Amino acid sequence: MKVPTKFIETLSQQEHSSLIENHQTSENFRVRNRSHAILLSFEKFPIAAIARICRVDRDTVSAWIDNWHEFGGKGLEDEEKPGRPPILTLEEQTKAIETAMKNPKFPHRQLSEIKAESGKEISSYTLKNFLKKKIIGGKELS
Repeated sequence: MKVPTKFIETLSQQEHSSLIENHQTSENFRVRNRSHAILLSFEKFPIAAIARICRVDRDTVSAWIDNWHEFGGKGLEDEEKPGRPPILTLEEQTKAIETAMKNPKFPHRQLSEIKAESGKEISSYTLKNFLKKKIIGGKELS
């Protein structure tokens, strides 16, 4: 077995526990995968083996290790990515959900009513995502 040239040399008990918890329970697959890679590196697995296990490129594993050295646990999380600003404000989103709940069987009516109320046109896909966040995700928009 090739001796790794880059690996995690030390982990505190708290860091080790945190990595195990992230690996087992994080909702974000990428955080789980990165945590697993750091744990494997701590156990002196070579980067090539970690890359095969995590199904990523060697350079990716190397970057994860660098991020761990530089930022610790925060280095495992995804960076904020700028995206398109939402079409509707939070208040308009709440009203759109209320409107959609009044006519659940008629999506075309929902969209027409939302456009009349807000003056903004949204797609059925956008409305569906609002409803998923509200109903399935259980997240409140306000």
